[in-house]
Amino acid sequence: MQLPDVTDLSSLVRDTVREATRSWRLPATLVLGVSLGLLELRATGRTAGFAFGPVAALYTLLLAPLPWRALVPLEADGQRGEKLVRWCIAAAVGTGLFYALIGAYRAFAAVTDMRSIYTLGHARESLTAWLLFLIGGWGLARDIQLEQRLDLTLGSHQRISAELAAARLDALRADLDPHFLFNALNAIASQCASDPAAAEDNIVRLATLLRAVLDTRRSPLHTLDEELALAHDYVGILTARYPVLRVTFDVAPEAARALVPPLLLQPLLENAVRHGRIEHGAIRVEIRREGDDLALRVRSPGAFRGPREGGMGLDLVRRRVELAWGAAGRFEIGPDGDATLGCVTARNAFTERPPEETA
Repeated sequence: MQLPDVTDLSSLVRDTVREATRSWRLPATLVLGVSLGLLELRATGRTAGFAFGPVAALYTLLLAPLPWRALVPLEADGQRGEKLVRWCIAAAVGTGLFYALIGAYRAFAAVTDMRSIYTLGHARESLTAWLLFLIGGWGLARDIQLEQRLDLTLGSHQRISAELAAARLDALRADLDPHFLFNALNAIASQCASDPAAAEDNIVRLATLLRAVLDTRRSPLHTLDEELALAHDYVGILTARYPVLRVTFDVAPEAARALVPPLLLQPLLENAVRHGRIEHGAIRVEIRREGDDLALRVRSPGAFRGPREGGMGLDLVRRRVELAWGAAGRFEIGPDGDATLGCVTARNAFTERPPEETA
């Protein structure tokens, strides 16, 4: 059996003192100390006897858990016999600490000529005090150990939750980026034979766009201006494939400082182009600040015909909104007269800044 070394013991003492003196433990200690002090005051008839109660309670709070924490950890290894030895040694050390306190009080009583000492006046009271010291020390040690384990568990849970959110975000990017690249390359490929110079320009534009996409991996959010720049580049590439395509952007100045997930607009624009009637009018992107909420709307010509089987673009938008804003974010798409309206809203987007991803 390996006993704790001096360095560990010193650290354990500091840790026990810190945990024992937390605000929620001190009131119970005060009540116990005052009660014991009143018993001593009545037994001794001296005001000095009352002081023994709070001193004994504080002594118990700080020192009684030590042998149990040092020798009987929450998950002690070893055989049953070794665990029994640990318990016996801890009880012996606790007994020594108890009688050190009582010995000091006896000496104090002798010096001050107090006529009676309630705690050790009778064998029954002495046995009760000793048992309370040992059982209270063991219980407090377990309380501290379980509380620290809970703190570690909660910290681990928060860390795992953050890692899971980051993994979900990376998986979402893995879905989105190839999907976007495939469609952008198709747009450029349609232009290569008819207008190589324009195709070359669009390849440069695509390279710039992909570089911006890769930069977004550093954070789950970026500024609205950055998102609009990505959207303009994407529209420029799509125009090569769909010459009749027109997209207008109406962005309120007060919405400019909003943070949004990268490539939020791209699948909305792609859906509008692929399933809308772009020859009948322009796609309109409108971004507003409504109180403390952000509202982003994409209206495309052509009646809404419901979700399409196998489509992934709008599902990507929904998942990105959920990851960025949680319950405060919402994505809806549906009919708007003879047009289709996709709407992303984020509550309190201008009063609370969502936590950014850490490296």
